[in-house]
Amino acid sequence: MEDVQSQIAAFDHPDVEAVAIIRGRVLHALQTFLLDRDFRQLLPILMSPITDPLNHAVYPAEIQYQQRRLKLTASMIFHKQLALTARGHERIFIVAPNIRLEKPEIKDSQRHLLEFSQFDFEIRGGTMQQAMQLIEQMVKHTLDEVREHCAAQLAQLGRELPRYETAFPVYSTNELQAELGDDFERLMSEKAHTPFFITNHRREFYDRETPGQRGHYNNYDLIWPEGYGEALSGAEREYEHGQILYRMNELDMDLTPFGNFLEVARQGLLHPSAGGGLGIERLLRFICGKRHIRDVALFDRSVGSDFLF
Repeated sequence: MEDVQSQIAAFDHPDVEAVAIIRGRVLHALQTFLLDRDFRQLLPILMSPITDPLNHAVYPAEIQYQQRRLKLTASMIFHKQLALTARGHERIFIVAPNIRLEKPEIKDSQRHLLEFSQFDFEIRGGTMQQAMQLIEQMVKHTLDEVREHCAAQLAQLGRELPRYETAFPVYSTNELQAELGDDFERLMSEKAHTPFFITNHRREFYDRETPGQRGHYNNYDLIWPEGYGEALSGAEREYEHGQILYRMNELDMDLTPFGNFLEVARQGLLHPSAGGGLGIERLLRFICGKRHIRDVALFDRSVGSDFLF
């Protein structure tokens, strides 16, 4: 009972209202930015026979419905690619809930949640350069909107939101790993004063391998400065059947669950595309100057929490 009372009492803190007002402005800014550029908004898909296999181990998030085993959405990557085949859906975005039942090894993480939302987008025929340019413009626009409309809330939170006048720097995994070792992302984030991109990650099969360069990938992450870490993950996508099979076999994946998706690719129906997913709670954490991600979520879903509701 005492824990319940403490939880409800915490809802009355002035920061809770400040974060809520900023959250609304952030979502408005992101959505209008893409709607003004002729993007179509999709509603999220919460369950499917397949979802993102991810590049790190999580517990299965599945439900049994009659005779079918359905996975809860870890990301909408495959549905984004499929949606691009629909009439009038050359550019799409979704405010997409994701379920990722992280393992206890990261229970002390300040930036992981068991469920979170991504601002997910995809562009038919897009390249990594076009996507990275769009991401930078969208982030700068969103920060400008928050500064203009939420000055009182930023003051309540004690946050002076930086301005970024120059282009976000771009680095490659290879060069940073050689210079800083395996912990390069954290080290770079801690010393950076502006968001930056890191390219060429070896990870999921759907991130496009650079044509003619085995082991090199047309993908990118956006990293927040001031030690806030990863903001967005994105890439050009594999769309050719033979190359998708090559990448899946390279990762020793079970192809059976992906049979329908592979059939769409075999028929040549997938389009080349590029996109990404911006973590909304991580964006709020950065904007609000909160070090723990639970502090920008009304209902705590951080990995190590015994949440009550």
